[in-house]
Amino acid sequence: MGTCNNKIFYIFLKFIFVLFFFNPSFADINFKNLEDKKVSYLDFFLLKFENKLISSSQILRAQIFPTRVQYSGITVNVRFDENKKNILTEIYALMDKNRYSKKKYIQKLSDCNQVRNLLFYKKYGYRVFTQKRDPNLSEDMMKDIFIKTFFNNLSFSDQEIEFLLKKMLVRITIFHPVNKTELTCSGKANDYELR
Repeated sequence: MGTCNNKIFYIFLKFIFVLFFFNPSFADINFKNLEDKKVSYLDFFLLKFENKLISSSQILRAQIFPTRVQYSGITVNVRFDENKKNILTEIYALMDKNRYSKKKYIQKLSDCNQVRNLLFYKKYGYRVFTQKRDPNLSEDMMKDIFIKTFFNNLSFSDQEIEFLLKKMLVRITIFHPVNKTELTCSGKANDYELR
């Protein structure tokens, strides 16, 4: 008697499964609901911006011949701060533990700026050996690269782009995994140097 009830129960479950998942009107209703959902253009831009930064974070991975601080992990978070009406980009960079447990190093402001420069502009912005600011990466050049990289194929007017550039802030925190210190710098995304 028990096996007969089990068979009837399984047949009933299969019927419900087929009815629920293979009913074309059910699928149409779900896709129609998804098509009708509205996403703001700002949300779309923020998602695209964050995805580009995450994909370009690979540039900060360890180098064969190190010319800058080596990082083992980068985290990027972009959000709209409704209270202050700003777009805040938070970047967390974890220095490579293997390298910096053997080599003494204290984070510097130039390291913080290099993280921003490499992620946003794919340029150091500093001379390799002297670590002095390279004037070849000017604010105008930074702005041009930023617009070409992050506003490409988006239907923002020049006025909207200028407005957004003024509202885009960045905060970078570099963590030292051995001595557990951190360095934070911040400013507008296209400031010549973050502080």
